[in-house]
Amino acid sequence: MRRSGTALIYGIPLWYRLTASAIALTLAISSSISGAPSLGALVVVAVAAVAALYQERWSFDAASGECSGRVGFVFAARGPSFKADEVARLRLDTFAKGRLDQRDLPPDDKLPRGSQARLLVDLKDGESYMIDSVPVKRRPELELNARAIAEALGVSLE
Repeated sequence: MRRSGTALIYGIPLWYRLTASAIALTLAISSSISGAPSLGALVVVAVAAVAALYQERWSFDAASGECSGRVGFVFAARGPSFKADEVARLRLDTFAKGRLDQRDLPPDDKLPRGSQARLLVDLKDGESYMIDSVPVKRRPELELNARAIAEALGVSLE
């Protein structure tokens, strides 16, 4: 998470996209210099290029009252927008992989591999948006970010 003016920006950092761009460019140049690139090399270059063009970003600006999300390729990213005063609360929950009943979960250290901690924003009209989903072991980091967003918006974190 970073601050841009009065807004908190949460999402894939710029360094990740720059690194993916550098990898794609380096691989493309080395493939073309070494002769006809193999199918494997083309796939790796394509994956790195896609990673460089993908964005997932949420902006929370209490000063202007605007909150928005953008997901997708940079040139065609879309997402929801809503007013900061429409936010009822932020919520952390846990998704346990392989369980039908998500209400009665074991402690975090007993959850199956692949279980996720999720950060959700609940609006006053009943809509919810998932801001992020991370492995359960990264829940403390997610909670720190959630606290900063909740504080900036003046809402509770549950």
